[in-house]
Amino acid sequence: MLHVASFPGSNIFPAPSPGRVYDPPLLNGLKFHIRQPDGRIEEMVIDSDRVLIGSGAHCEIRLPVEESAVEHVAIQVAPEGIAAQARASQPYPTINGAPFAQTQVLPGAILGVGRVQIQVTLIEVLDGSALGSRKKSKTSTMTYVLALLAMPLAAYLLLADDEEAMAPKPPSSFPELWDAPITSCPQQSAEQALTLASDKLALANSRRERRPFRVQDGVAAVPLYELAAACFRMAEQTSLAREASEAAQSLRNEVGVDYRTHRVRLEHALAVSDWATSHKETRVLLALTDGKQGEYVTWLSNLDRKLQLKFGRKGP
Repeated sequence: MLHVASFPGSNIFPAPSPGRVYDPPLLNGLKFHIRQPDGRIEEMVIDSDRVLIGSGAHCEIRLPVEESAVEHVAIQVAPEGIAAQARASQPYPTINGAPFAQTQVLPGAILGVGRVQIQVTLIEVLDGSALGSRKKSKTSTMTYVLALLAMPLAAYLLLADDEEAMAPKPPSSFPELWDAPITSCPQQSAEQALTLASDKLALANSRRERRPFRVQDGVAAVPLYELAAACFRMAEQTSLAREASEAAQSLRNEVGVDYRTHRVRLEHALAVSDWATSHKETRVLLALTDGKQGEYVTWLSNLDRKLQLKFGRKGP
């Protein structure tokens, strides 16, 4: 049996004095000014504190496939203002022309996704769900008491959702993290090949070092090592080519094992209704498949949003 508790002194939904005109509360919303590559201007107002921008059908701001990944940017209302998090890196989104992984969006800043330019403004919107629209009439005290009592019940029903709907079975297929290994160098001369190989090797080493803190960097390092190895071979630097090739293969194996392990952990966590672990594993898998498309990535994204609603906005 569900018991509804009372909270003396609570100001969550204060009952007005008799005869007071009720004003619906104001909530945070986001206004988007969007300039498309062909010059078209669109404006959208979304009454939510979190918005996804991308080409996926589930995104609130949907962009053309040729301009955006399935999920490219997540916009979040934070205590200090508006925050933006990159969800794809091909290419990285920009703020005033500078690429970012996570940043604050200051007033007037231009968010770039492909060739699309977006300005985001924090606004206040009326909460249309709270006792209907604004009315200039008296409301009985009993109405407010009933509304107050209904709030814990509504919250309980929201969180006690059906587990099967919460975690539908994952698709049977999932994206590969890499294409076939890179075996050719795009440069025409040995000198150019050596320069490119050295640059890619340095970048790959940097990505591999960041892997423990940012798992998608481990994925990105593999093709960099493979390209470096191919260009070292063209420049007849056999020893360096072998080292880069071995690093690429080793990282393919290690990250591949991690990928399979996290998929198994997620499936087990969902099977036993361990939602906290499910949330963590979902975020890791979304990072590993950053920039990928397909049914599995869409399933992960939808699951992530459900779990965020259940456990709050913060990811692991």
